[in-house]
Amino acid sequence: MSGLSIVHVASELAPLAKVGGLADVVGALSLEQARRGHRVRVVLPGYRGLLWPAGWRREPWIGCEVPWGMGREPARFERATDPGGRLEVLVIHHVGERRFFDRPGIYDDPATGAAWPDNAERWLFLCRAALEGLQRLGERFDILHAHDHQAAWVPCLVRVQSSVHTAFQEAATVFTIHNVGYQGLYDPWVLGLAGIPLEHFTPRGPFEFWGRVNTMKVGLAFADLLSTVSPRYAREIQSSGEFGFGLEGVLARRGADLRGILNGIDVEQWNPAADPALPASYDADHLDGKAACRAALAAACGFGVPDLPIIGMVSRLVEQKGFDLIEQAAEELLALEARVVVLGVGQPNYEDLLRRLAAGHPGRLAYRPQRDERLAHLVEAGSDLFLMPSRYEPCGLNQMYSMRYGTVPVVHAVGGLADTVEEFDVLSRRGTGFRFGGYEPDEMMGALRRALAIHRQPELWTALQRNGMGRDFSWRVSADGYERLYADARARVAAGRVPTLESVRAAI
Repeated sequence: MSGLSIVHVASELAPLAKVGGLADVVGALSLEQARRGHRVRVVLPGYRGLLWPAGWRREPWIGCEVPWGMGREPARFERATDPGGRLEVLVIHHVGERRFFDRPGIYDDPATGAAWPDNAERWLFLCRAALEGLQRLGERFDILHAHDHQAAWVPCLVRVQSSVHTAFQEAATVFTIHNVGYQGLYDPWVLGLAGIPLEHFTPRGPFEFWGRVNTMKVGLAFADLLSTVSPRYAREIQSSGEFGFGLEGVLARRGADLRGILNGIDVEQWNPAADPALPASYDADHLDGKAACRAALAAACGFGVPDLPIIGMVSRLVEQKGFDLIEQAAEELLALEARVVVLGVGQPNYEDLLRRLAAGHPGRLAYRPQRDERLAHLVEAGSDLFLMPSRYEPCGLNQMYSMRYGTVPVVHAVGGLADTVEEFDVLSRRGTGFRFGGYEPDEMMGALRRALAIHRQPELWTALQRNGMGRDFSWRVSADGYERLYADARARVAAGRVPTLESVRAAI
């Protein structure tokens, strides 16, 4: 399949705006699709803090009025192209009084750590303005791909309001769930701004969720087909409230339309043989350079001579990522014959915890409260083990980065972590890491101890490293799954099987 016109609508895009893995996924997937000959655009909010690396070309485009309840809100558009000229980004600026995106941060106010109180309007404006801007490009689109609840209005609005426009008459919609734990719950008045009559806000309908509007549910209801970011997570979120967060029934009813497509990684950006962030390069056949990376990481953390194995973590500091286990197991963790480095920001209680542990154990644990892409690469390269004890994990990327860098992952066996990390077997020498099944501190510590026991046996450890470095997690594999998904979605549209307000109300 080639030559499709594909649009991704998302709140993040690496390298321009990044909070987590969503940015990496949208950036790498869109570039891989462009390499395959598709015409690809990404629609992104014009945040104040957008980062423009060298080589990106930008030009102002047009302004227009965006439908907004009974009135209209002004938008201004900018067009940008990546250095290779493969990917176009349509940047949306809100130029109304409140300037929805011209403020610090992306989702939250950095000064308070709290979500911006007008997020309901910010993400709705992203979606409505995206459709208005795309119409003005004078093209027909084959795929509209919306990512997470911030873009979830797109599949709804294109069916309910914009399907008659020639730009979208043949377009199929796909909605990808990157994390069902973040759903976008807002008060019902947002329906008025979306142009949806309040009469459609009915119990158990496509818009209602315990008396509020659930934008994740809107995307699930109206998209032609659905995807999420690993096969196991696709099954988990239909199974119980533990993983589905109240939407498991909706997901189960659309189970035949939901595909689990494992995320890939950008193997050019994450390549220990040619990584400019590292003091030395290496590959699976020449691992000596990893020792230099380890020494550099130890020095950066104030560990001195790197005489003990290093356990690394690069993560948002939230409960989902398993930091409650870290808190419960802190004493045992720091008693291991190992050192620990954590890079990331998040909930204040976990930031405070790590600051206290680092202050009390300066030779054992180092904490860097920041987002630092260069340091993240050094942590991946310089660590011996990489710990991901997530309570749930839709896909995870760091375990794949770790394996590519010869750093052995220790993971809770859920979602994409279970799909990508195979327990190492001493006898067969197969496997790529260590897993624990129960979400308990003792289980996590048991997996770490198994890993450290193998680390003390250099021949086994090298075999384990090379197993992980031999895995192919490139987007070449993952993009094939999206091409099949797109083909099926387009076939539905061609057959006239598209969601409507009436059909969705009956199905949900």
